[in-house]
Amino acid sequence: MDSFDPAAVTVRSGHFIGGEYVDEGARRIEVARPSDGVVYASVPLADADMIDRAVENAWQAFRTSGWRSMPPRERARILRRFADLVAADVETLGPLEALGSTRPIRDASNWDVPFTAEGIRFYAEFADKIGGDVAATDHDHLGMTIAEPYGVIGAIAPWNFPLVMASWKIAPALAAGNAVVLKPSEMTPFSVLRLAELAIRAGIPAGIFNVVQGDGRTTGDALVRHPKISKVTFTGSTRTGAAIMAACAETGTKPVTLELGGKSPQIVFADAPRLDDVARRIAGAISGNAGQVCVAGSRLLVERSLAEPLAERIQAVFSGLKAGATWTPGTTLSPIISEPQAARIEGIVGRTL
Repeated sequence: MDSFDPAAVTVRSGHFIGGEYVDEGARRIEVARPSDGVVYASVPLADADMIDRAVENAWQAFRTSGWRSMPPRERARILRRFADLVAADVETLGPLEALGSTRPIRDASNWDVPFTAEGIRFYAEFADKIGGDVAATDHDHLGMTIAEPYGVIGAIAPWNFPLVMASWKIAPALAAGNAVVLKPSEMTPFSVLRLAELAIRAGIPAGIFNVVQGDGRTTGDALVRHPKISKVTFTGSTRTGAAIMAACAETGTKPVTLELGGKSPQIVFADAPRLDDVARRIAGAISGNAGQVCVAGSRLLVERSLAEPLAERIQAVFSGLKAGATWTPGTTLSPIISEPQAARIEGIVGRTL
């Protein structure tokens, strides 16, 4: 798929709790398209009461649905069906992902959706691979460890790859028998709702995968602090990660997995072969998703004798990029996610000049 009409994309809004849409909340957040800044929908902001509703629903599903106690291979079978449904839904998921994110439709359809499905398949195969161990001890003793699901996982996903990053959080948790309450970014809230619909269709019990909408200050904080959240997983900024780590320490303590920002170097020595290929790879690592990637090649270290010819080749690659809307054919340089983020980037660049 190379293009689509943004006006033709149907967007459903709300939280997704217990297998149903819940479009309730006194406060709402407007959602704009990164490609042109047009506000095209809104989502309700989940307060502490709505978070409690979503987590309690997930907790009851964890206890009573049979998901945690079913044979691991059966969970794997359901997750593989989930992955198949995701892959087959590219005509819906691709435009939905591209419309509200920085992902051009060609990338969303050819990479994001298939990679999301493949990630679910990958973790499905772990369902019966981690069960415990027998420890070495005296001959007349038995020492053993048994792996058991945590319960309800609180997951907070970023905006740069909404579907893929959501799948990396929900798939391993579900494979292990947990329930998940996921908060997507308020800037890219809709494609994961479709993911939750497909999970129900695949046979995952209602309540095992819930989605709540909102911001970090209200919704995210209430989620990570909820007493029935047994583990937290977060991808985002280092500052927010530190705050989440502190909140988990104060309200548990509960384990937390953080994937935060980085500064990824690309190193080139003078004996590097095929300099044109090297330049294309470097430029792609910098410009992919307009650099809005945690592993973007944000530093370039080059042996001095090679610096000038390599810089010229990289510049030539950059000059061939085509900025455009995510629904426009031929777009190779993504939009920036929001006006505040674009202003922040411009300020950083300006301070270096």
